[in-house]
Amino acid sequence: MNVEFDDLDGAVRVHDRIESVTYTVETGVEGFDRIDTDRFRLPVTHAIAVETDCLTLPNLTDVFVRDGPAVALDLPPGKCGSVESGTYEIEISSAPVKLYIRIQDAAVTVDSREDATAIEFDRTARVAIGVRSLHEHPAGTITVRDDPRDLMRAVSAFGSALKTTSPERSFPTMRGHPPTIERGDRFTLPDNVRPRDTGVRIEVPERYEAVYSIATLAYYLGAEVVPNPSPRIVTADRTFDLPEDDLAAAANDVLRHCFTLDCVVRTEGIYPIDLAERRELLDRVDVDPAALYEAPLDERTAAYLDIPREATEDLLEWHLTTDVEPAAEHAEIIPYVVNDLSFVRSPSPTTESRTTRPEPESVSEFFRAPSDAFVRSAEGDAVRTTDVASETTNHVVSPPPAETIGHAWVGDGYPRGASKPTVDSYRRRLDRETEQDAVIDVHVVCNDPEMREEAENLYGFRDMIEFDVETDFDLTMAETRDVLTSETDLLHYIGHITEDGMQCRDGTLDVRTLEDVNVDAFILNGCRSYAQGMALVEAGALGGVVTLDNVFNHVATDVGRSIARLLDSGFDLHGALDIATENVVTGYQYTIVGNGGTTLCQHHMGCPTLAIIDTDDLEQGSLRVSFRSYLTWDFGPGTFASPLVSDSQTRYLLNSQTRSFEASQNRFQEVLSSGRSPVLLDGELRWSDELVLSEI
Repeated sequence: MNVEFDDLDGAVRVHDRIESVTYTVETGVEGFDRIDTDRFRLPVTHAIAVETDCLTLPNLTDVFVRDGPAVALDLPPGKCGSVESGTYEIEISSAPVKLYIRIQDAAVTVDSREDATAIEFDRTARVAIGVRSLHEHPAGTITVRDDPRDLMRAVSAFGSALKTTSPERSFPTMRGHPPTIERGDRFTLPDNVRPRDTGVRIEVPERYEAVYSIATLAYYLGAEVVPNPSPRIVTADRTFDLPEDDLAAAANDVLRHCFTLDCVVRTEGIYPIDLAERRELLDRVDVDPAALYEAPLDERTAAYLDIPREATEDLLEWHLTTDVEPAAEHAEIIPYVVNDLSFVRSPSPTTESRTTRPEPESVSEFFRAPSDAFVRSAEGDAVRTTDVASETTNHVVSPPPAETIGHAWVGDGYPRGASKPTVDSYRRRLDRETEQDAVIDVHVVCNDPEMREEAENLYGFRDMIEFDVETDFDLTMAETRDVLTSETDLLHYIGHITEDGMQCRDGTLDVRTLEDVNVDAFILNGCRSYAQGMALVEAGALGGVVTLDNVFNHVATDVGRSIARLLDSGFDLHGALDIATENVVTGYQYTIVGNGGTTLCQHHMGCPTLAIIDTDDLEQGSLRVSFRSYLTWDFGPGTFASPLVSDSQTRYLLNSQTRSFEASQNRFQEVLSSGRSPVLLDGELRWSDELVLSEI
């Protein structure tokens, strides 16, 4: 089973083995019974029952108490409330698994206890606990010839994975994985994959760049894609033209617009919450969310396209942009890109896109400044330098800049400023085998004595996650090979690297000589580790952080430790690298190979968040705190939450947009103590468990 329940002393531990997460619910009793899942109104995949009068959850969480289809109680994290005796289904939305509790003929009280949430009943009763795993597989595989028309037919079937055509499809759990694509001699569509008849059609030229550019939009709208030299959207017997010269930008703009409106309109459905973006939208434009909610998808889409884009353009920042070179060979990666709900652009492989942008002047000045710092180069001994010039090879490409935190490149070359995913790295994420225990295995290897500082106290700071951290120094080639081929959730390598291999005590180990590795994620924190990192991905890894050029040792130490702690806190590779290099002048030398959405574990509050504080904004007894959320595989676009520092019932859509709130220093200190999270204090990355009020 993907999800298992472990009986602990007065508690039950829920363990999603594929997602490598656990969640412990205190029951106060021994044992539990396995039960059928059909008694739950909302979908669950595994269920148990216990006899108790109280359940205690290990974190502060959103709680929705439902009485049939109605919401009887809506409580943001840290809020308390109660309902009289009845039959209720209680949804816990901030757990690392989707958790539901069902109780019959009992009154329910929700209470906040420091950093925990208690759900109390007025009598000892049989309480059902249901869990839904968030791990899904595509329904089938579509075979296409190397022909844009075949690709159009395949993309037309992507919408079959949507679990609803209502505005609720803006919730990540209501969007299934599109069918995968493989190239072959003839077009075939599996019997269990059929395009939706939504009445929405997207017409584009018969070119790969055109089909790639509208793929995510077509999936989200459940649209049919057909050839037409003049791009346009046809819906509810109306036509909306798209500019051919900038089709990708226009399609992405429509996607963001429709998605944002769905997030607002769905508040008329099963989650009638006070959403900040709804109030902001209604202040700008006159719309009727209730009427839009009831409209069929084609009519709703047409109505959305009548609403000015200015009404939604700054309500939601997108999370990921993927550049896909317009070639038939990249068709197989498109379903995975679309599943991430990524913006897609399809730039031609021009000479301009393959030349490295000049270093920023500040970077050049930094490298020209006198220094006795040594560089993590493996050319001879550790190199001490006063003038480290970039030696980027002609394999490095610079994709057009993206406005999103995540940026991926699908094409030839080593991208600067973007990850380089592969089809296999995405497939491995879907096919990730069930782990046999609840422990996350981390292996730290330091093969240079002058770099040992980075290897100290890196992982295992989480209360709800159990880590097995092994640290080795000065390994031989054979020992390093054993590390790479052993089952490991994360490899953190510290030492010298070149394109030819990883430096070991007795020589250089070239990863390209290994047929298979059993490392899921990795950090190769040495100079020019890109080629070796790409070799790890090609041999079986999901993804990792690498460097494109020489890096100073002190910079590498700071960046490496920050990435490690951010992965430990539940950020994915994109988010960890973004934060770790935010104020690092040479951070552009770091990039990602493989799947940038790879995570080590889940954040204790669900979606990882960065707190930002500028002490210049302090007032007597209070401070202004900003928050930036980083979406992950399990907490994707459409997720909402309420900031812990606020006493308001208002929820916000989680995205990379920075939002600010006023908070008392005492309230913020309570938030800091609720779990270990990153804090950007006056531009310096700190950690909540290390901060004290006197510093703020």
